Amino acid sequence: MPGMNEIVAAAKGCGGKGYGYSTLKKAWTKKVALHALAARIPKGQYTRVRLHFTWIERDGARDPDNVEAGQKFVWDGLVQAKVLPNDKRANNAGTTHTHRIGIPAGVEVEIEDAS
Repeated sequence: MPGMNEIVAAAKGCGGKGYGYSTLKKAWTKKVALHALAARIPKGQYTRVRLHFTWIERDGARDPDNVEAGQKFVWDGLVQAKVLPNDKRANNAGTTHTHRIGIPAGVEVEIEDAS
């Protein structure tokens, strides 16, 4: 998943008009939505959640705050998959983040009902 450095680089591309970011965001949001659908998370099951992220990096070269920027795509993907009605404050009870080194790299997301 792209980190903040990749997100900023995409936003600066194309003369800073954000086309690269738009493409990146759409692709990763859709990827997360497809994973949520594949996991068979029931639509409409949650109204308010707390997400627990475990970020897995191959070598730990990226700073944790850089890596955590990818959470935007996870929240938006869960909304796109209709797991959540929205990602506004009324639906978002917060997040926790842990990090570890491992292969394959990626992110594990635990959804905690916070209704």
